[in-house]
Amino acid sequence: MALIGLGVVMLMQPLSLNLYSYSFVTILAGTLGFVIVSHFPD
Repeated sequence: MALIGLGVVMLMQPLSLNLYSYSFVTILAGTLGFVIVSHFPD
């Protein structure tokens, strides 16, 4: 969840175009990681 939050912060910052362009990959990686981990048995 922290990775998704970091991606959103990177998406909304006005300073760096590199951070903006990598924010989509960061959000996608965080979402996929969350889906995988949430399917682990307790």
